[in-house]
Amino acid sequence: MTGEKKFNAWIPNFGAKGWGITLTCFVFFIFFTFWNSVTNTLFGIFGEQYGWQQTDMSFVITVAGWISLVAVVLFGTLGRKIGAKNVSIIGLVGSAVGFIILATMNSFAMFAVGVIVFYFCMVAYATIGVGMLGSAWFPRTKGAFMGIATIGTTFCSAAMNPIILGFVGAGLGVSGFFWACAIVLLVMAVVVFFFVKNNPEEAGAYPDNDKSVSREELEAEFKEAEEYKKHSPWTTAKVLKTPQTWLIGFGTGLPMMVGAGVIAILVPTLIGFGQDPMFGILLLSSMWPIGLLGHYLIGVIDHKIGTKKTALVVIAILGLGGLITFVGGHEAVACAISTGMFMFGLSGSLNVCTSLTVSIFGRADFEIAYTPIQVMFNIFNFAGVSVMSMVAAAFGPTYVMLAVFIICVVAFAIMMALPYRQIGSKIHGDEEVANAQ
Repeated sequence: MTGEKKFNAWIPNFGAKGWGITLTCFVFFIFFTFWNSVTNTLFGIFGEQYGWQQTDMSFVITVAGWISLVAVVLFGTLGRKIGAKNVSIIGLVGSAVGFIILATMNSFAMFAVGVIVFYFCMVAYATIGVGMLGSAWFPRTKGAFMGIATIGTTFCSAAMNPIILGFVGAGLGVSGFFWACAIVLLVMAVVVFFFVKNNPEEAGAYPDNDKSVSREELEAEFKEAEEYKKHSPWTTAKVLKTPQTWLIGFGTGLPMMVGAGVIAILVPTLIGFGQDPMFGILLLSSMWPIGLLGHYLIGVIDHKIGTKKTALVVIAILGLGGLITFVGGHEAVACAISTGMFMFGLSGSLNVCTSLTVSIFGRADFEIAYTPIQVMFNIFNFAGVSVMSMVAAAFGPTYVMLAVFIICVVAFAIMMALPYRQIGSKIHGDEEVANAQ
């Protein structure tokens, strides 16, 4: 296809409207990993201010993550009925309410409620909204899209903790920080309401910004896709009976679990190897450019060699990072190298789940397959901190890194078993999603 050949993954040409969608999803991803990013600072502040225990606060975050899995199903179903735009607006407003509760809290119960409300609503835009918008706007270039959009997660990791300290230092406190977050989400809700469209066709744009087809052909393909969705043979039950669903969920979820988990407890883990606490903090604050590079490069690699091979690269990087630390964690250089690998691999883990779902199920059947896959993916994602913490408690902090390596070996085997071919939405135009891979 002419548009496909012209597409440059190194400098994506998404078009003005496509870039608008990409930047919107960039902001959505900032909040996707919000609590994984801010715990290193907020837990200490809350501990001093309220006397709350880190284990109790971690438990709340884990439980909120598990509860949000119900929201993935709810908003996934709702999204298919009202579209990505409307479901995202609902989630943005709901998450803003969660931040307002946190800004006005005076008890641990309010902290728990605020976190749960935030998590429950966050998946509406940062999981369902991103997935639906990405698959509709960038069916063949979704790897490059995800490579840019998921940079929001690394931006969150790099910027949120200094921003919190800035609010505290300015006398506005953590409450002021939460109020600011609420305002950002409400502004985004207004932006989405006025400017975001569910499909490029509705915005007068082209999928992947590919203008090699005429407007008449594009409209015909869009109508064919909408008609296909009404009679698609793919149902939730059929998706759950399909091996590819489970292989994608487990093959991308396990790397996300170890990546998110090890970053969340990196400081105490490195202390276990005899490293100074400030060394771990320095690594977290200085290695974020590697994570940013990871989002971009994984997006490029995805477009160049296909998502399955890219996923295998991501898993291998995370696993080798764990092995390097387990063997050489007493050396600062080994810790620095492996932390960079974790940042790079975690960035890639976020990219490949959505991209694989589009590759296997196609644009038109993406919506029905994405919800159960995201439930699996986020079961592992939200369990990362708890699983890695349990490994540390049972065997010692150094064995966290051995667990990372072993789990990645399992994930690599699962991903190798994934049949990499499109099995859904065999309609005109959508077959190029498969051909591009």
